[in-house]
Amino acid sequence: MKKLLLFIALISIPVIGVAQTTASYGFRTGLNYSSLEGDDIDLDSRIGFHANFFVNIPVSSSFSLVPEIGLSALGAKADEIRLESGDNVELKTNWLQVSVLAKVNLGQKFFLQLGPQVGVNVGQRDNNDYYNYDFAAVGGVGYNFSDSFAIDVRYGYGLSNVFDREFGELNEANNRYFQLGLAYKL
Repeated sequence: MKKLLLFIALISIPVIGVAQTTASYGFRTGLNYSSLEGDDIDLDSRIGFHANFFVNIPVSSSFSLVPEIGLSALGAKADEIRLESGDNVELKTNWLQVSVLAKVNLGQKFFLQLGPQVGVNVGQRDNNDYYNYDFAAVGGVGYNFSDSFAIDVRYGYGLSNVFDREFGELNEANNRYFQLGLAYKL
């Protein structure tokens, strides 16, 4: 997984370097409404925050690539579950997420976004033994208030089982979340 994140970063550097004259940079922050979806999992949803740094790289007047990196609070409302072994599996987790979204402008104000995302759990006390990596598909719609401010709504659909080890063999859960974000371009 670390190799994948490094690979994405190395690919992004030349693209960002080529598009330096036209690229715009910014921050995006807002709220998450997340849950863990699985076969035998019935947990209450969690409300958390996210904060991202992004680069908007125009490819044409109506299409751009938007690499992002940021932190996101996901999981379920319950703090943790205790296993028969005595170990605890946290359900409220914080993720370092990297995505590359395709952005399609629908006129001057509205836009669509779609793309892959990888995440690494960074906020867990069990040394990431049970809850490690996430691969997701992200899609959303947004509105540009001005050249500097935009708002968007996204949905993240986890594609991988976030649980690992023997717990992951018996239990499967995927991150699912809605995000409401406010973006500011520098």
